[in-house]
Amino acid sequence: MGSQQPLLADGESRGYSGYSATPTFPADSTTAVASAGQARGSATETFFHIVCITAGAGVPQLPYALKQGGWIGALYIILAATISAYTGNILIKCLYYRQGTRLRSYSEVVEAAFGRYGQVVARGLKDFSLLGVACIFVALAGINIGTLVSGTATDSLGPQFWIAVSSVLVWLAIVLARDIHDLFALSVFGTLTTVATVLIIVWLGISDLEFMRVRPPTKLVDIGMAPMSLASICFSFGGNLNWPDLEASMQSPKQWGRTLALATAFITFIYLCVALVGYGVYGDLVKSPVLLSLPPGIPVVVANATITAHVLLACPIILAAVFIEAESDLGIGSGAGSSARERIYGVLFRTAMMLVIAVTALFVSDFSKIATVLGAIAASMAVFVIPVACYVRLFQGQSAFSGLEYAWCTLIAGIGLICLVIGTSQAIAKL
Repeated sequence: MGSQQPLLADGESRGYSGYSATPTFPADSTTAVASAGQARGSATETFFHIVCITAGAGVPQLPYALKQGGWIGALYIILAATISAYTGNILIKCLYYRQGTRLRSYSEVVEAAFGRYGQVVARGLKDFSLLGVACIFVALAGINIGTLVSGTATDSLGPQFWIAVSSVLVWLAIVLARDIHDLFALSVFGTLTTVATVLIIVWLGISDLEFMRVRPPTKLVDIGMAPMSLASICFSFGGNLNWPDLEASMQSPKQWGRTLALATAFITFIYLCVALVGYGVYGDLVKSPVLLSLPPGIPVVVANATITAHVLLACPIILAAVFIEAESDLGIGSGAGSSARERIYGVLFRTAMMLVIAVTALFVSDFSKIATVLGAIAASMAVFVIPVACYVRLFQGQSAFSGLEYAWCTLIAGIGLICLVIGTSQAIAKL
């Protein structure tokens, strides 16, 4: 399974304590994880990475998800958060299913469970999902920047110029960073932009409530639209593909479970704030994104700017999951060559990948629509169905694996398939 490297330095033990048999690793054990020298991240850093990756551009869509499903959508948010935390923990658990070693990546978990062909399919789904999101983010950031500066002397530059600028900014961040630890500052600022967006939406929404003579109608539940509402909310928690790299970057991986729980709780809180205020104020008249329902003015412009900033800040962190694994497969950073040579190879590889992303964002007609269709398939399978399937496959038969857990895993897989059908049909309808 690719090249392997020593897991430990100076006899230090790394392990994951989120399951019954806590693995410990002797100093001579090998695994395909990042070297101990790269494991520099604290639990605080990992918290910000998780929040930045998960909560961002999807936040303004949440009130519309409640419009689709009704007030019960608040429970959908809690359910989706629970599923996200659970699948995030079992995915990391699967990395350590073999005592004494740690699998390197999401793809190797699938290979251990379903063989080489399963790994190829899962790797393709993961890489396409993350690269597609990055491409859409670059295009979205460029378009938003063009909108924000409209009416100025830069009007003649056009959206393609700003997409190119966005690509260069993401490229600079991703080539300057050796590993996820180097992207910590981006995660902090990315999280702050999300918090700023939430505060603006909540503040303007509550303020607007005072001027409403008639409250728009709301509903408790809409059975017909419930699957679509649940699917929209579940996609807002889809960051699991990056978790193996984040856990590998931690100085103390045993803190992963607690860190993921705290980050998920924080994300759930801000999601509920936006969803409840947005739907509570504008009811069934709320638009998607909710910024279109807010009173126009400088705060809305600021909110659009913070969303754009978040998209740019999150993009390099999302791409790290693809680049780190690909570079390891190519022998870049494996210790086979000199540090300077490997650094040059890494910069060249990431530059080539960013050129592909930039060209796609600039010139491929309707790529975002195609990526949305395939992304719905990739995200549903890679985030919900595959982690559960791998977990059951690798740990079935153990005494700790109860019938209740089987039922819970079946429910998660079922929700993932609902998201697959709904997300794909929605995306196809927009083509």
